[in-house]
Amino acid sequence: MNVAFLLDADNLSSASDVDQVFAYFRRLGIMVSVRRAYGGTEKLTGIKDVLRQHAVRSFVNQGKGTTDAALIIDAMDLLHHDALPGMVAIGSSDADFAPLAVRLREDGIRVLCFALRDKADSEALALVYDEVVYLDGTARNERAEPVPSPPRKAAAPKKAPVRAPAVKPAPAPKASASKVFATDDEFEDILAAVPALLSGEPVPLNDVTKQLRDAKVLGRSAKSTTLLGRYGGDFRLTPERNPAYVQWIERASR
Repeated sequence: MNVAFLLDADNLSSASDVDQVFAYFRRLGIMVSVRRAYGGTEKLTGIKDVLRQHAVRSFVNQGKGTTDAALIIDAMDLLHHDALPGMVAIGSSDADFAPLAVRLREDGIRVLCFALRDKADSEALALVYDEVVYLDGTARNERAEPVPSPPRKAAAPKKAPVRAPAVKPAPAPKASASKVFATDDEFEDILAAVPALLSGEPVPLNDVTKQLRDAKVLGRSAKSTTLLGRYGGDFRLTPERNPAYVQWIERASR
């Protein structure tokens, strides 16, 4: 998966903010192909070292209040030159970029927002962005270490795990004909079709959906969230409101 990161450096203006954004992308295996920061000379100079480390290009504004316009014009220029990937991440806690987010989504682009919770209008951001990622705001005046990745689980074998025989449960009450029940075979088919889930790390939902359909586990008109939702104790969909990632939660038994 590929993403363009556009930073409002007048709003997210600490090295810690930038480090946390790129740590987030690394954890999910997302490549950042476009990396740009916009702001006044003072703000950009204050984080020049971290921008250099992450190969982020700096664009100095044309005076007070022009940073937003510079970011929006550049984003639209990239869009019309087909230079934007399928995902755009905007680093800003305010809702000034809501019209831009809506326009990009109309073009089929997934739009994320990186923000500081104590500065953000959470309701306004949730309305226009596909996902809002809140940074923790540590070390506001000095650079913080990148956010550590969660401990990795031991690699599971490539083939679907063998499960111990379970005691046959008592017959369940008869359901309506439209009710669809989850089965162990179906669960094994999901893991076999998407081996990346066996790592225990989050996998983009779009990738999971494609692989399930390619393997004929998921019908062309069926929703992957409905299929995975039958195994609520085995798969975690995040974020809850508008899932974008799937993570297998390995359990001793089902």
